[in-house]
Amino acid sequence: MAHDALVRSEQIPTRPVSTQEIMSTAAFARGLEEVRKGIVFDSRVDDDDWDYARGRLFGRIAPLNMPLRIGGGLNPAAIALFDAAWNRKLIV
Repeated sequence: MAHDALVRSEQIPTRPVSTQEIMSTAAFARGLEEVRKGIVFDSRVDDDDWDYARGRLFGRIAPLNMPLRIGGGLNPAAIALFDAAWNRKLIV
């Protein structure tokens, strides 16, 4: 039967995280920076790091002159843009 061929997978446990938690990670910053430098995504290396992938997605919508950090803290405009993109399901 066709349904016997389906592969079942289990969802790994998840937990709520804030925008600031996501954007504060080194992986997010690396993903953003690599997109801005034109470095191609290598799924063999980075396919299990959600924050890296989110940083790359953010890099596709954020203006090139928008810094991630200002004075050691996250840029409030970058946080607002990330939240708007998240709410529109452009970043998940």
